[in-house]
Amino acid sequence: MSSGKRSFRLNVADVHGEVFTGLVEFVVVPGMLGELGILPGHAPLISILRAGELRITPVEGHPQILFLEGGMVEVQPNIVTVLADNSLRVTDIDPKLSESRIAAAQQALKDHRGHSDMDFAKAEMELQRELAKLGAFERYRASVQEGKGQYYDWQRPAPQAAPKIHAEALEE
Repeated sequence: MSSGKRSFRLNVADVHGEVFTGLVEFVVVPGMLGELGILPGHAPLISILRAGELRITPVEGHPQILFLEGGMVEVQPNIVTVLADNSLRVTDIDPKLSESRIAAAQQALKDHRGHSDMDFAKAEMELQRELAKLGAFERYRASVQEGKGQYYDWQRPAPQAAPKIHAEALEE
């Protein structure tokens, strides 16, 4: 904390091990009901995370962006712990692979007759995860084209309608 700025420790881990640890000024996590911004001294909480971008503003160095495929976060006044199902750098996202997974998930949702409710829910989750991943990559690619590089300017995304629940498929 040599810069004199208020900070807290952030620890991020996924199934492969430690991903990030260090002092940060601000972090944004993809909560289930929307993004959650965390500053030093935040009230304690535990939340489930959806697939989305984890934005880190370290005390020293450039902002960092990771894509999480879900997980959980625990917030304490001086430490935040993120346990991710899986994580990767936005630069490592393969848009062609995401597009093919989106197409497969959409097809599975169209052809849900005769499949179990679990298969339907799995296809919906896969679709949401891959759409979020592709959106993160597209924002990154646009920032590179604007000459901003990896440290692209984060803008709050436009509000989206709540995801559609196909109740009739779940009732069958």
